[in-house]
Amino acid sequence: MAVLRWKSFLMLDILFKRYKSNREQYSNFYEKELFDYRHKALNLLQVGVENSIPAWLKFLQRCNVYCIDEFDKRQPDKYNYLNEKRVYWSRCDTSSEKSIRDVMKNIWNNPRFDIIIDNVNNFAITRQKNLNRYCIGKYYIEDGDDVRIVK
Repeated sequence: MAVLRWKSFLMLDILFKRYKSNREQYSNFYEKELFDYRHKALNLLQVGVENSIPAWLKFLQRCNVYCIDEFDKRQPDKYNYLNEKRVYWSRCDTSSEKSIRDVMKNIWNNPRFDIIIDNVNNFAITRQKNLNRYCIGKYYIEDGDDVRIVK
């Protein structure tokens, strides 16, 4: 059993590298945090579309991955993985409570998230307050080299 667990600690790192994710530096943290959830039905919200989405789909094998993004740098059609069966995405002004509420209520029918993954920027505190009401599990904020759990 110890051998299987050791091999699995490498899995998320390999997946992040394979998909060229910006979250590679956090792979050990998330591997330890989420290992026991790998085969559970979950809802994960990721703020900002990033190449970690296909890694989440492989690592969290029964997880639905929701994404909100402004798509100000690249348009959604440039991300093939947004068409995957367990991926739900929406264009959203993540700094606006009204925009977040509209997506959650009118597009996704008020989902509840077991995991929210966010990163620090100018709107992180406000956004966390707006998204926290939809979180029934842990809210992770990536800040430089660290990941903080705020709920």
